[in-house]
Amino acid sequence: MAQPPPDVEGDDCLPAYRHLFCPDLLRDKVAFITGGGSGIGFRIAEIFMRHGCHTVIASRSLPRVLMRGFTMLTTVVSNS
Repeated sequence: MAQPPPDVEGDDCLPAYRHLFCPDLLRDKVAFITGGGSGIGFRIAEIFMRHGCHTVIASRSLPRVLMRGFTMLTTVVSNS
């Protein structure tokens, strides 16, 4: 079975991020991400936020999305 790259093994924020596109590509845009508490939705929300997007995250698990959202927000802001 293939192993995921080390930077996406869990639902932690990326330790480093290189902008493939212009860093402010999504500045002042709004995205509503469903399933953003984990997995692909979490990673999409993180990347959108790193590109300046105002991001709304929805999840079936309020505790998970609150914890992940806080982690993501503090990581993205501190790395900006």
